[in-house]
Amino acid sequence: MQMISFTEALELALLADDRPVVTDYDIYLRGRGLVAAGTWQGAPMKNLPKAWDELRLRRALSRLAMRKALVQDHDFRSGVWRVVQSTRSGSAEEVACIADPFCYVSHLSAMQRYGLSDRSPAALHLTTPTRALWNTLRDKKLADEIAADEEASTLLVRFGFKEKLRRRPVVVHETRHPSPPSQVRGELTRISAIGHTFADMLSEPALCGGMHHVLDVWDRHARDWADQIIPAVDSSESKIVKVRAGHILSERLALQSPVVSSWRAFAQRGGSRKLDPETPYEPVYSETWMISLNV
Repeated sequence: MQMISFTEALELALLADDRPVVTDYDIYLRGRGLVAAGTWQGAPMKNLPKAWDELRLRRALSRLAMRKALVQDHDFRSGVWRVVQSTRSGSAEEVACIADPFCYVSHLSAMQRYGLSDRSPAALHLTTPTRALWNTLRDKKLADEIAADEEASTLLVRFGFKEKLRRRPVVVHETRHPSPPSQVRGELTRISAIGHTFADMLSEPALCGGMHHVLDVWDRHARDWADQIIPAVDSSESKIVKVRAGHILSERLALQSPVVSSWRAFAQRGGSRKLDPETPYEPVYSETWMISLNV
């Protein structure tokens, strides 16, 4: 069987993955696997590195760039590459989720992807963990994917996003309590789970089209997704989310559930809680949920 060079094998491996973009860390993992195997699809390799580290990765990247297999993705400052012959160009959502392994599409963008909203947001809304939590997740990912004694932590980095990605404005939200995201079929895009998407509408309605739009979405779709909404709201650390959801589910939609009823413990008499945090308090309120119905 004819031998191929290590650089050729690495290029073929990246083409087989068929990702629109790859990061330095993605290529590091691919090269690491090839070095360990010593072959590519049964073909022996020549010029195989005796070891694999960041220095050898940088040399391989230079060779791949010279071969026009990779070009720097200009939507990022460094460390993200376009795969020139990939069959997929990649949407802004997918490219973002490749570059940041812990971010996901959220808020109005998630609502639109799920078909909950007919609004097409001008900006792409993404949520990513706070830096401290991101670093913790990075360390776990490194421990799961490479040996603990390998010095590759400098390659798995939090790139951050420019103001636009694929010519689309990007708004990034940080959270200490990320939702376990769902994978979009046929893509590398992650999206907030639908139950958590409904919970986000009540936590930050201004990012979801405003409370009038949120209530319209809940009125039209919440019954269909109640089995996922209720556990998502129940797991939320926000008391006001539970109170708002409790009012909507029990009083607007007449859905009965012991879990929803248990949220009455979070109602607060004498407070100034409002259904819509963006509009003034109104003296019309829910007796049960002790919340101003100011919408």
